[in-house]
Amino acid sequence: MERINHANDKYNGWMGFITSALIATNYTENGWGLTRAPEHITKLLQDRLYQTLEVTKVTTKQECSIDDTGKEECIDIQQEIIEPSTDNNKNTRKEHFINVIGGDDNSRPVMISDYHQNMEILNEMKPIFEEWSGIPLEGSTAYGIRAYRNNSNLLMHVDKSSTHVISGIYHVDRSDDAQPWPIVIEDYKGNTNQVYLEPGDLLFYESSKCFHGRPQTFIGGYYASLFMHYRPVNYNHENINNEIHYAIPQHWHETKPPKEGLDVMEVVGTSFKEPNCKHLLCSLDEDNEMSKNTVNWYGPAPKGKVVTTGWNPTTMTPPESWDDDDLLGGDDEL
Repeated sequence: MERINHANDKYNGWMGFITSALIATNYTENGWGLTRAPEHITKLLQDRLYQTLEVTKVTTKQECSIDDTGKEECIDIQQEIIEPSTDNNKNTRKEHFINVIGGDDNSRPVMISDYHQNMEILNEMKPIFEEWSGIPLEGSTAYGIRAYRNNSNLLMHVDKSSTHVISGIYHVDRSDDAQPWPIVIEDYKGNTNQVYLEPGDLLFYESSKCFHGRPQTFIGGYYASLFMHYRPVNYNHENINNEIHYAIPQHWHETKPPKEGLDVMEVVGTSFKEPNCKHLLCSLDEDNEMSKNTVNWYGPAPKGKVVTTGWNPTTMTPPESWDDDDLLGGDDEL
């Protein structure tokens, strides 16, 4: 951060890192967890998605091969394309520009909104989030369904500390041609977790504390999720916001020269990227030392359990014994 040149980017970067490192409280052992969401809510969201999403298929290229007789055979490779509906009653729109979401104008996500249904889901699922976090909560907001589109990505960032404290990503569905696109989240044990969600999976995370994103470029027609955010009851968000500014060091404006062996970082709005590393994040680059602490998790999550750091990422089962020295994970049951 001390080597960022632009003053505004530098200050925004300091705000994000100070919030994560010093100001935001952690309420859980690891900062994230994975479970299966209620099936009836998944069906509600999928019905909304399917009834409003306008999908077309376009041929992007041909792949040809020679068969045993020497005859050339070619097949069309098609890609699913989505656009906001032209029917105003379907309440869809292209999302406004957000600097943490990469890609050109044609890659901006499509929002499929239903405010009243989102608020009902936020309220119905609050006890589940309270069980995971261990504290009483009140709902802040739920937005989406957000359908990411081809050639977009989401840079690493932390969310608003005033409202986005205990959060969830509810994966609704994705297009048939969608390539795997993990959510990346840093936990409190020094791990970078790549979580490959399946439709109906729910990722818990402390979104103003844990850096998260999808820096890898998405390839496919769409990837759709609902985002839910809660805050503790009687949460003093104004005091939190003031503390962030006061905690930034006095030397924040000073710029140090490049340092050999230090990965280059760029601040983009309230997010960051590491442009010299694969997928814009050095912990995802197999050739970088930081990748040694990267853990891959693959849904679907087990029902009634919360998978987290310390569980077996292959079998999605808890360790036989709980030991802080072995990166203890949660054993919460829903």
